[in-house]
Amino acid sequence: MEQGSHLLFWKAVNTVILIAILYYLLKKPISRFISDGINSVVSRFEKIKQEKEEALNLLKEAERKSQEAKEEAEKIIKYSQELAEKEKQQIIAEAKIAAERVIKMADEEIEKEIYKAKEELKKFAAKKAVELAEEKLKVAIDVESNKKLIESSLQKL
Repeated sequence: MEQGSHLLFWKAVNTVILIAILYYLLKKPISRFISDGINSVVSRFEKIKQEKEEALNLLKEAERKSQEAKEEAEKIIKYSQELAEKEKQQIIAEAKIAAERVIKMADEEIEKEIYKAKEELKKFAAKKAVELAEEKLKVAIDVESNKKLIESSLQKL
């Protein structure tokens, strides 16, 4: 057993020496590798954090611009409504003036037609009165009445 423990001792010494050599040779590269990995993770984290902040700033800017656009749209709509109302009132006023002109012209035309109708009615009435008088005179004055009228006119002279 002594040989087995001696062999075990040398294996243990060899293993310790190998670990010491590996530690001595690989300490800096492994340390650098781990440090670079940590730095890389930290750098990526910082970059992601910065990108997140930029994205949040862009989002805030977009929200602000969106709000400004909404306010501008509301102003435009309000102005358009006011302008439309003014135009509506102007059109109504112009239509009233035009309607009053048309009514006035129609009244004047009606007055002219009434005057013409009255004049025609007077002429017609006068003509009919003359015709009726002529007919009555024709009936009333016959040949005998005519002689008597002439004789009485002559006697008066």
